[in-house]
Parts: sequence; C-alpha cells; structure tokens
Amino acid sequence: MNPNPALKYTALALLLPFPCLAQAQWADKTTNIEFSAGYSATAGSTSNYLDGGLMVGAAIELSPALLKPFVFRFNLNYSRYDATIGYLDQASQALNQEVDTGTGSVLSGTANILYRIPIAYGIRAYGLAGIGAYYTRIELDQVLPFGAYGYGCGFGCGSGYGYDYGFGYDYGFAEAQVAAHGVTNFGWDAGVGIEFALPDRRSWFVEARYEHVTAQGPLSYVPIEVGFRF
Repeated sequence: MNPNPALKYTALALLLPFPCLAQAQWADKTTNIEFSAGYSATAGSTSNYLDGGLMVGAAIELSPALLKPFVFRFNLNYSRYDATIGYLDQASQALNQEVDTGTGSVLSGTANILYRIPIAYGIRAYGLAGIGAYYTRIELDQVLPFGAYGYGCGFGCGSGYGYDYGFGYDYGFAEAQVAAHGVTNFGWDAGVGIEFALPDRRSWFVEARYEHVTAQGPLSYVPIEVGFRF
C-alpha cells in the first residue's frame, strides 16, 4: 500500500529546511575574535617538575572565502604553574641553598589551521594543528622571615596619675629570588574542540590542545579551555 502523497510531501517540506537553517546558523564572518580561559595540565616528564596551572588566551580567526572550509587562527596564550615539591628539593641540592617556592610560565604565539565539521543543528566539532614560538620562564625563590619590634609609653595627669606601657612584635615573610631563567623555543600544537552557536553569529566553545615545546628539556602541557567567539 502506497503512503498518502499528501503526507509524503508534508514530511519533505518539514525536513528540507533544516540543512538550510544549519548553514545560516554558521554564516561565519571573515574575521572573528576569541577569548578563553581554563586549566592547563602538565604532561609527560614536565609533570615531574611542574604541577597543573591556569591559562588565559586570545585569538583572531581569518576565514578567506577561497580557502573555505579551512580557517587560519593566530593564538596568544599565557599559562602559569607551581613547581612540584620534588623539583624544589632537587633545585635546593643543585644550588646548595634553600629553595622554598617556584613557578613556571609559558607565553606562546602560534599559527594554526582549523577545520570544522557540523555534527548537529547549532553544534560543530573541529580539529586544529599549528606551530609557534614559546617563551618559557622558571623562577625559584627562598622565603625569608622578618620581624619588627614596637614600644610605646604614655603618661597622663588628671584627678590622678596614669601610666600606659605597650610592647609588640610584628612578624612576616618576604621572598628572595634564588634563580631565574627564561628562553624562547619553537614548538607545535594539535587539538580538538566543540562549538555551540549563539545569536548574531557568535558562539562559545570547549577545546583541548596538546602543546609541545622543542627544547633540550622538552616541555609538554594540555590546556583545557572554555572560550567565547564573536
């Protein structure tokens, strides 16, 4: 038994607009700006001397019509990490003096090629890969205690005599830099993300990348970030 032609044409009329709507939803601009923030986990041997830390980033996307569906993205990211207890102990032995705290930071500028794949209405996945320059810096500090004494004395005369005596001690800590080193190296990154459409051709995204800095002691970390694109 053949289905009712009216029902068949009604179903087609309902289904056909959705691909067009999906295309309109992702009517990307030629230039987009992005801001992001998140957590950066250290990877491989890097986790032996740096704990995970926080990151912030900004990017600009260029979508030339002739190169679609590929997109160029230029990223500027900064991440900061605390040194592990094990690394502080090793540094104390190597420098022959006490090292109490330490930080590592990475400032990177990378150029990426990005490719997006629609997976549902208003949602698309993407992959990216690129190269760039990475400025890495390590700072090691020693905590130094300091103290200050205070003494006060007062004398007053009214219906009687009064005498006031005070004595106090303020105690705190200061940091003295033991060692610091910064260097710029080249590196590469690759990652994946998922993007969700918002009105006015804006969107927000979740992204994870693997970053690898090529140096004598290679540095690897994985930023996991949430961002806004407009």
